[in-house]
Amino acid sequence: MGGITGATSGKFVLMAATLLFHGRVDNAPTTIAIVPGAPQSAIGTRLANRIAHRDRVKIGIRAEYLYAPIAAVEPAPADSADLRIGQDILDAHPIEIDFPHHELRLLLPGEAARAERGMTAIPVTHQADGTMTVPLTLDAAPPTAAVLDLAHATAVTAPTVATAVMLGHSILKNVMVVHGASPSVGLGAFRDMRVIFDLGHDRIWVAP
Repeated sequence: MGGITGATSGKFVLMAATLLFHGRVDNAPTTIAIVPGAPQSAIGTRLANRIAHRDRVKIGIRAEYLYAPIAAVEPAPADSADLRIGQDILDAHPIEIDFPHHELRLLLPGEAARAERGMTAIPVTHQADGTMTVPLTLDAAPPTAAVLDLAHATAVTAPTVATAVMLGHSILKNVMVVHGASPSVGLGAFRDMRVIFDLGHDRIWVAP
């Protein structure tokens, strides 16, 4: 399979705000993208024509499988990928993303509970306008609601520069704060962490 250099089973390549990896769909090798900023998952047109039951798509990550309904069919669900995993699947099927080691692990229900016990939860608030916010603390200032912008690879954008940055009770190390009019947190803020995006339950689990 082409399209990803250096990726193997369970390993991903981070391209902007997209995680590309070699997985399996209905047991066939497939290039898959995890896009935490995408609300919905989607299948490419050619792949959709080969799948018998899109109400129960079998998706393989390493040695494990998940089954999920995917209604959306798009010509290009993600750059260089035939299937996009969005927030709908991530909420229903926890996937641990180890950004420092570029590794993915599909968590079974018991494994997810054990993994989360060793992690810190960052609370996520769903706003009336459809955006999501997380509590951002810069230096000694009070926490402020920052827009969670997982569709972009930026780290933290804020009106002021800071040397100490926290999301909830989790300290962000080696994070770059870019000057901007309003605070936001992008996917790049999590680059040194293990992460489980559980946005449907209003939280992001993180660990060093």
